[in-house]
Amino acid sequence: MAGQQQDYLLRQIEILGRLAARLRKKVKPLDEQDRLELNETLLLALHLQERNFGMPAAEFLRLTADEQVAALRKGESAADGLERCLNYAAILKETAELYAFRGNEDLALGARQLALYFALSVALEKPADARAAETLIDELRADLGAAGLHPPTRELLDRFEHPPSS
Repeated sequence: MAGQQQDYLLRQIEILGRLAARLRKKVKPLDEQDRLELNETLLLALHLQERNFGMPAAEFLRLTADEQVAALRKGESAADGLERCLNYAAILKETAELYAFRGNEDLALGARQLALYFALSVALEKPADARAAETLIDELRADLGAAGLHPPTRELLDRFEHPPSS
């Protein structure tokens, strides 16, 4: 991925995280202005996903998780492909928070599960710097709590927790 595009995505993911954190701090119910900001932030999250994939959401949302991984890695070096996958996981994690604020718990759960799937996919590739993926995995597992994981995500988590002995 081109360096400028990568820098742009990272800055925007940081902004997305700050907006979600600000909403988390709200004690009172969201007012009309908060709801407008929440909707705008969700649009930003969708825009970032489209930029990361290089295609409209209508196209990448039709793909299976494995096809999405392949689409993000296509034409990239191994390291850049993994970084794009990790960016997607980070965007999905923040998007899940936004869905939860809106009361869309089912969408929040789906976004967290997919984010965990992508973070595990990256971590299992054993990148040179696996800390970001492992931190994201820990955060997502805490967010998901006792939620039942979908079988593909559960399989990746089992492989991550119990790597084959050499």
